[in-house]
Amino acid sequence: MFYLFCDSSLVPQFRGKAVSVWEIGFTPGKDATHVRAFDTVESRKGYSGLYRFGASYNPGKFTTASGVPQSGNYVLYWMANQALWRLDRERAKGLDGTFAFDWSPANVNRNNTMLTAGLRFNEPLPLRIHNTMSLGYVKNRLSQQFVPQGAPPWKPEHGIEFNALFDPLPMLLLQPVIQYYSNVGARTGRAVVIGFRTKVEF
Repeated sequence: MFYLFCDSSLVPQFRGKAVSVWEIGFTPGKDATHVRAFDTVESRKGYSGLYRFGASYNPGKFTTASGVPQSGNYVLYWMANQALWRLDRERAKGLDGTFAFDWSPANVNRNNTMLTAGLRFNEPLPLRIHNTMSLGYVKNRLSQQFVPQGAPPWKPEHGIEFNALFDPLPMLLLQPVIQYYSNVGARTGRAVVIGFRTKVEF
């Protein structure tokens, strides 16, 4: 089933101009009216998938890498989420894959491309509550047009994350996380982050 989403909104300024967002998607085997962003067992049953292409446009004023003012800026994105394997095709337990790529003009946006990919194992632990374990990767590439004069070229930043997610109560999600980053700040730094997320969904 295909769906089309369009939206226009004002940036949080009294002088802001309308920002437009468009998205078209394909949900094999599902009614598009039932597609939701919530992380639930019901939304993952069977070999479900969601494929999206979208764009946003901001007609405001921007300054290019060469210092020239320019009207308008935009971003294009592609996203895919697909169930890869199910222990029982009528249930949620199994493996999901995700992939996304964002692009915007390199002469206007310093961070102009980003690639993300990941795998998620649904219900890996024999618990009565919904739980997942996920491994993700992100690559952030900075535009070389914004490198200061005389400085070495920027390196792409890489990040890897492993997390577990638990749904102990209705509307409450708990998620311990560990992340590793290389080429921090587009140079040679490295960093490790350990955290804990909580999320409430209504």
